[in-house]
Amino acid sequence: MSDGRGLKFGTVAQQYDEYRPPPPPEATVILGELSAKEVLEVAAGTGLWTRWLLAAGAKVTAVEPDNEMRTVLTRRSPEVRALKGTAEALPCNDASFDVVLVSSAWHWFTQPAATIEMARVLRDEGLLFVLWNGCSRDVAWLNDLLALRDDAHDRHRQPRGWRAEFGDDHLFIAVKQVHLDWTWPRTIEQMVALFGTYSGAIIRDDAGKGTMEREIRRQLVDRVSDGVVEVPMTLRGTLGRRVPRDRNDSPVRGAERAG
Repeated sequence: MSDGRGLKFGTVAQQYDEYRPPPPPEATVILGELSAKEVLEVAAGTGLWTRWLLAAGAKVTAVEPDNEMRTVLTRRSPEVRALKGTAEALPCNDASFDVVLVSSAWHWFTQPAATIEMARVLRDEGLLFVLWNGCSRDVAWLNDLLALRDDAHDRHRQPRGWRAEFGDDHLFIAVKQVHLDWTWPRTIEQMVALFGTYSGAIIRDDAGKGTMEREIRRQLVDRVSDGVVEVPMTLRGTLGRRVPRDRNDSPVRGAERAG
């Protein structure tokens, strides 16, 4: 059972907006042309992806359950239609979007309810991007650092994925897995602030946070060059296509859908 930490990011909303990684400019390679498309961003947080989508020319609707996170989003992007809601009960009309995007939030959703809702609001042949944008996991020193995010004995910690499964409801074809490596220059103190936005850190007491911060500094000190740590990052996830509604009863199986 969850301890509700997925709804505690609002306690660090401004810090989240300032220190979480933005989408890399090269993300256009993955998302393609979005100009004038109706895009729904689910669990939009403070709007890191919202701002990127707007710059790409998309018409963005953002859904975010946390009031404090949504407040930052609307302050930064007042032109966006920002709605309170969850992935499992989207406050949107049927077949009203060309694209649905989720970034670094899929692991918080209840399935299959969330997948069914996204299929409901997508137009036929619409695209679902389920993405994670974070530190690369094939770098040994980064894996040691990332282990500090959570208490090893924390039974409520959430696994963080790199791909989505759309179930066997014949609603989506999993078109492909997407992957983009990029580099994010950070100072040590920026990395400390970043780690303070992770769910495992938010729930810690002051002593626990202090211990984590000291260890982050210790591990990073040898990685600094001219005051900067070059952090290897990866944008990765799954691209799905909404099956046309008149085909929903076709006997599509998982192996056939993974084209």
